[in-house]
Amino acid sequence: MEDIKKVKNIPMNENLYSREYCKQLAHELTDGNIITGMTLGQLSCEIFAHAYVYYNFHLLPRFMQNMKAFKSFYHSVSDGVDLEDCGDKWYRRLAYRFIWILPAFKIRVQ
Repeated sequence: MEDIKKVKNIPMNENLYSREYCKQLAHELTDGNIITGMTLGQLSCEIFAHAYVYYNFHLLPRFMQNMKAFKSFYHSVSDGVDLEDCGDKWYRRLAYRFIWILPAFKIRVQ
Protein backbone atom coordinates (compact mmCIF):
# COMPACT_ATOMS: atom_id res chain seq x y z
CA MET A 1 0.00 0.00 0.00
CA GLU A 2 1.33 3.40 -0.97
CA ASP A 3 1.60 6.18 1.62
CA ILE A 4 -0.76 9.05 1.03
CA LYS A 5 0.77 12.50 1.37
CA LYS A 6 -1.23 14.99 3.33
CA VAL A 7 -1.68 18.38 1.68
CA LYS A 8 -2.63 21.58 3.49
CA ASN A 9 -3.54 24.89 1.87
CA ILE A 10 -3.16 28.02 3.96
CA PRO A 11 -4.98 30.98 2.40
CA MET A 12 -2.76 33.98 1.78
CA ASN A 13 -3.02 36.66 4.45
CA GLU A 14 -0.79 39.37 5.94
CA ASN A 15 0.01 37.30 9.06
CA LEU A 16 2.07 34.97 6.87
CA TYR A 17 4.46 37.86 6.21
CA SER A 18 5.60 37.68 9.84
CA ARG A 19 8.49 35.33 10.57
CA GLU A 20 7.30 34.89 14.16
CA TYR A 21 3.81 33.97 13.00
CA CYS A 22 5.29 31.48 10.51
CA LYS A 23 7.26 29.83 13.33
CA GLN A 24 4.12 29.58 15.46
CA LEU A 25 2.13 28.15 12.57
CA ALA A 26 4.88 25.63 11.83
CA HIS A 27 4.65 24.44 15.43
CA GLU A 28 0.88 24.02 15.12
CA LEU A 29 1.21 22.08 11.87
CA THR A 30 3.83 19.68 13.23
CA ASP A 31 2.36 19.31 16.74
CA GLY A 32 -1.02 18.48 15.23
CA ASN A 33 0.55 16.04 12.75
CA ILE A 34 -1.08 18.03 9.98
CA ILE A 35 2.17 18.06 7.99
CA THR A 36 4.95 15.54 8.57
CA GLY A 37 8.45 14.99 7.23
CA MET A 38 9.54 18.64 7.47
CA THR A 39 11.48 20.49 10.13
CA LEU A 40 10.03 23.55 11.83
CA GLY A 41 12.59 25.64 9.94
CA GLN A 42 11.61 24.20 6.58
CA LEU A 43 7.92 24.83 7.25
CA SER A 44 8.49 28.35 8.54
CA CYS A 45 10.67 29.27 5.57
CA GLU A 46 8.26 27.88 2.99
CA ILE A 47 5.25 29.68 4.46
CA PHE A 48 7.13 32.98 4.73
CA ALA A 49 8.62 32.68 1.23
CA HIS A 50 5.19 32.35 -0.36
CA ALA A 51 3.95 35.46 1.46
CA TYR A 52 7.17 37.31 0.62
CA VAL A 53 6.73 36.72 -3.09
CA TYR A 54 3.04 37.58 -2.94
CA TYR A 55 3.47 40.85 -1.07
CA ASN A 56 6.64 42.01 -2.86
CA PHE A 57 5.85 41.10 -6.47
CA HIS A 58 5.11 44.74 -7.21
CA LEU A 59 8.78 45.56 -6.51
CA LEU A 60 9.93 43.66 -9.58
CA PRO A 61 10.52 45.71 -12.71
CA ARG A 62 7.42 45.82 -14.92
CA PHE A 63 9.03 43.81 -17.72
CA MET A 64 9.69 40.95 -15.26
CA GLN A 65 6.16 41.09 -13.88
CA ASN A 66 4.91 40.54 -17.42
CA MET A 67 7.13 37.53 -18.14
CA LYS A 68 5.21 34.27 -18.31
CA ALA A 69 7.42 32.45 -15.76
CA PHE A 70 7.12 35.23 -13.16
CA LYS A 71 3.38 35.65 -13.70
CA SER A 72 2.87 31.91 -13.35
CA PHE A 73 4.89 31.80 -10.14
CA TYR A 74 2.97 34.77 -8.71
CA HIS A 75 -0.38 33.16 -9.49
CA SER A 76 0.72 29.93 -7.84
CA VAL A 77 1.55 31.71 -4.57
CA SER A 78 -1.51 33.94 -4.64
CA ASP A 79 -3.73 30.88 -4.19
CA GLY A 80 -2.19 30.42 -0.76
CA VAL A 81 0.55 28.25 0.63
CA ASP A 82 0.28 24.63 -0.46
CA LEU A 83 2.18 22.41 1.94
CA GLU A 84 2.59 18.67 1.67
CA ASP A 85 4.27 16.00 3.72
CA CYS A 86 8.07 15.94 3.25
CA GLY A 87 8.08 19.35 1.55
CA ASP A 88 9.42 20.56 -1.75
CA LYS A 89 12.52 19.63 -3.69
CA TRP A 90 15.92 20.68 -2.30
CA TYR A 91 16.34 23.64 -4.65
CA ARG A 92 13.01 25.15 -3.63
CA ARG A 93 13.89 24.67 0.04
CA LEU A 94 17.17 26.48 -0.64
CA ALA A 95 15.26 29.36 -2.25
CA TYR A 96 12.86 29.50 0.72
CA ARG A 97 15.81 29.65 3.13
CA PHE A 98 17.35 32.48 1.10
CA ILE A 99 14.10 34.45 1.10
CA TRP A 100 13.89 33.98 4.88
CA ILE A 101 17.01 36.13 5.34
CA LEU A 102 15.91 38.93 3.00
CA PRO A 103 14.60 42.18 4.51
CA ALA A 104 10.83 42.30 4.98
CA PHE A 105 9.49 45.46 3.41
CA LYS A 106 6.33 47.18 4.55
CA ILE A 107 3.27 45.70 2.88
CA ARG A 108 1.80 48.01 0.30
CA VAL A 109 -1.88 48.79 0.84
CA GLN A 110 -3.80 47.86 -2.28
